[in-house]
Amino acid sequence: MYIAGIDVGATNLKFGIFDEAGEMVHMRVVRSIQGNPEDTAAQIDGLIREAPVRAEMIGVGVPGTVFMPSGLVYSGNLKWPGVKFAEMLSQITSLPVWLDNDAQAALAAETLPGGACFGVENAVYLTLGTGVGGALLIGGKPWRGHDNSGAELGHFITHAGGLKCGCGMYGCFEMYASAGALYRMSGGVRARSVIDRARAGDEKMKRALHTYAREVANGVCSLYMIFRPQAIVLGGGVSAAGDILKKEILSTVRPAYNFSRDDIAAVLRFAVMGNNAGMAGAAALARMNMSRIL
Repeated sequence: MYIAGIDVGATNLKFGIFDEAGEMVHMRVVRSIQGNPEDTAAQIDGLIREAPVRAEMIGVGVPGTVFMPSGLVYSGNLKWPGVKFAEMLSQITSLPVWLDNDAQAALAAETLPGGACFGVENAVYLTLGTGVGGALLIGGKPWRGHDNSGAELGHFITHAGGLKCGCGMYGCFEMYASAGALYRMSGGVRARSVIDRARAGDEKMKRALHTYAREVANGVCSLYMIFRPQAIVLGGGVSAAGDILKKEILSTVRPAYNFSRDDIAAVLRFAVMGNNAGMAGAAALARMNMSRIL
């Protein structure tokens, strides 16, 4: 059975078709359509019809919260204020659809062979991008809470009474650990440039990265205390910093009564599945949940 795996981002929509072995046999990348989910559904339908092989099922990852059993999707990035997108897409394509949060899809990709969580039973996944996304693997299965909206790890509070977040709360982890936070801490330098300049020895950018890493470490240590996972995986654009970011994170970890810096070092990993993770993970989740959507 061929499965279409789709990663709907705020800028691009990535479309892939995967075979029984999970290998991608076809791929397209097109510009996303914001604010009109009907147009996005029609866009995906067109990609399916144009593909050289026919998909029999669809898996979709979106940047937002997917509530179950209502099926409503709330996505600020896509400007979807409560849309039954899976139902809409299924109607236009006449195919079964599994819809999930994009971080859940990325984590699912990392559990595949070669991924950072392959063979792991318990893991925390963080996307450090425009915002901070999160996903949990518990007992070898994705954990989403009673209504599928759990693991919003960008929105636990790390600074009581801190900066106001787009979600309406104050002091969310996202306000201190996103690419936007690094931009603010560096005085208006984009995350990629901060990383490159820090590597090149720019003292101002090294200080900004250190400040940012301390905030990431606060969240990582809290999540380690709560879940005691085998892996904490960092994905998203800022994770491209790799070892320089890990070194800065570990340098700010303070010894605590029941874990050490070495414990964090042992579990902290970086996502390895790259730009195809959203597509591959969405397809894997559709296959995993086949019995629920057929």
